[in-house]
Amino acid sequence: MKILDRLLFLVIAFSLFFAQTVGATDGAEVFDIKKDEIILTIRNSNSLQNQVKEWLSSANGAVGSFRIEPSEGIAIKITLMPPYKINNDWINGTVTEVVMFISPSKTYFPTLLVFTKEKGLIAVHVKTHSLKTFLKKNKLFYQELNLTEPSFN
Repeated sequence: MKILDRLLFLVIAFSLFFAQTVGATDGAEVFDIKKDEIILTIRNSNSLQNQVKEWLSSANGAVGSFRIEPSEGIAIKITLMPPYKINNDWINGTVTEVVMFISPSKTYFPTLLVFTKEKGLIAVHVKTHSLKTFLKKNKLFYQELNLTEPSFN
């Protein structure tokens, strides 16, 4: 029962944390987890929306723990406009919003929290080949970030 209580707490806390809805014209909000503040807003564009679709298509494993949010790093919240239908091994549904978590911790791998109309909340790891480019383009990259992918043995 403790695991279910913790999961419920995380979902509620996360919902409250990101309660403010981002409209399509607002773009993405970048949140510094340690500072507990929004540090950047990225203008919505086809490029931004396509980046999210690429992350969704590159899902390569479910997050194997209840530790969805790292204790430090950044969270990038992006609303999909229009919502995006996807069906792969890890995500099946209409995605309305995602949050990408990235941390400097060597034990925390980039995690994409996916909100769907059908199933609610799914947390997956993604292939990170384009993540570094995205971070550099938006002046969010710093060397300490852990951009490695977990090994699934």
